[in-house]
Amino acid sequence: MTATALSSSLHPVDSAENYRDLCIRAAQEFLHTIVVVDDRATYGEQEKVTSLTEPQFGSVSADFPDEPDDFEPGNAALDVSVLTDASADIGLTCAVLRPTQDEQDNGTLNRRLVRAARRADVLVLDWQLNDAGDGQAALELLSEVAAEDQQGQGRLRLVCFYTSHPDLEGVFHSIRERLGASVIGSSDSDAPSLWLNCGCMRVVLFAKPGSLGVSGDIPALQVEESDLPQKLVEEFATLTSGLVSNVAVASLAAVRADAHRLLTRFNGNLDRPFLSHRFYEGGPESEELVVRLVADEIKSLLDSADVRRWLESKAIMHWAEQHIIDDVEVKVKKNDVVIAKAELIHAVAGDDHRGSFEITNQAKAGHKFNLGREYKETITGILAAGESAESLDYDFARLTCLARNDPSPFPGDRTPILTEGTIVRGRRGQEKVYLLCSMPLCDTVRVGAERPFPFIPLKSVSAIDRYDLVALSPEGDRLYLAFGAGRHYDTVRHTFAGDAGGVVRSKRRSGKVEQFVFFDTDGKPWVWVAELRFQHAHRKLNDLGAAASRVGLDEAYILRVASQR
Repeated sequence: MTATALSSSLHPVDSAENYRDLCIRAAQEFLHTIVVVDDRATYGEQEKVTSLTEPQFGSVSADFPDEPDDFEPGNAALDVSVLTDASADIGLTCAVLRPTQDEQDNGTLNRRLVRAARRADVLVLDWQLNDAGDGQAALELLSEVAAEDQQGQGRLRLVCFYTSHPDLEGVFHSIRERLGASVIGSSDSDAPSLWLNCGCMRVVLFAKPGSLGVSGDIPALQVEESDLPQKLVEEFATLTSGLVSNVAVASLAAVRADAHRLLTRFNGNLDRPFLSHRFYEGGPESEELVVRLVADEIKSLLDSADVRRWLESKAIMHWAEQHIIDDVEVKVKKNDVVIAKAELIHAVAGDDHRGSFEITNQAKAGHKFNLGREYKETITGILAAGESAESLDYDFARLTCLARNDPSPFPGDRTPILTEGTIVRGRRGQEKVYLLCSMPLCDTVRVGAERPFPFIPLKSVSAIDRYDLVALSPEGDRLYLAFGAGRHYDTVRHTFAGDAGGVVRSKRRSGKVEQFVFFDTDGKPWVWVAELRFQHAHRKLNDLGAAASRVGLDEAYILRVASQR
């Protein structure tokens, strides 16, 4: 399925024909830049023959009468004009690097490509660079880009090897061998499409037109230069396909498209009033203020772009047609029940069911049941088709309540600070204890001298118990944490000193897993676990304050009972 040029008056969801087309359109909204490396790149057609000369006796090679002396099988030219024009037709910018042998040998090409790759979403590499038939130069480029991406916590990346090498199967095996353990899935080497899944990176292999190594049985491997950009969009969509991920890529595209509006609001004229504000209020707090203002403005951009439409009923129906099987079998009160695909699609795509929807049991005539009443907490298991519903629900719950739970997003010397909503872990003897920082946000900055911080104990429980929060431990284990607002009297205090910036900042601790640790004034370590989203943290503290400020009454027992009916 190929996404056509999008009308400016239509939202991409309106014109999507099916789920795959929907995901391709989301990817096409996001993608901007392709970087191509090919030493045989040419602009326009090859030099045309304008005259004929009668051949002289002995002027033709007896061994290879139709090939030039420097002919290298599988090293065909790339028409840059066709490729860049086809890219522009679907809104992409295509940059082409044509390395010389010296640039390839002295490392100039590697440095250039790594820098360009930081801004590019798609890389296209020729297998034979300057007649290096074994592909080692191309594999070295792949390794350096992959290593750079890994240092950046795994950049989303599509890499395409576009070659006319006669042994495509051998090329495929060489790429797989070089990537090694990072490959988590792949096609068969003789499949109609050749791909390697490396998590955040997807590697695909296409053949140039007229390649000797592509048989007529697998024409899908052979792609014309004019068709390559759209093919790359479709392959990138495999990396980002999903209702929720479509929202993410469409949101990034909306921010990029409306960057001028953001810069208009946050212009250089604001520097002086900001510096004045910073003079009175202090550095870290003022810096955080501007970051939050930018974040709020980005939310306005997303509202203007109507990115929520990637999740509306029409998009969900496309998803459901692709992912929901016919006649789903479930258990209802130990009885086997069969749900028709059309009914289940209606259930998940409807806007106003609110957890209540009557389903007809296809296995028993006249039998109906209420889906929401029978599945009170989640229907993920019905939709998951073999995947772990518990794991999927857990990941979604963690996303909704935590702003940060992974140490990797902290760059350079930046580490977490102790603030409202920070969850830490310490020890009481051999027992692990989890605490939620309940210090109001405004009191976690300008911390000069030592300051006691209040914490609410969180109880670590099992998945079947009542819990309020979920998080991953510093070791990557699942945590289910119970918050008891009514137990405000269990609040504990630990004293911390601020750094030069007036905040309590954690320190990195190396080991099997890197950790961030706060040290109180007694030298006791408290390991950073996570940071709640602001609204979640504020609601927890509001519940705590309400419990602490409630008014006790002496009243008639009959009134108390009546109010609790």
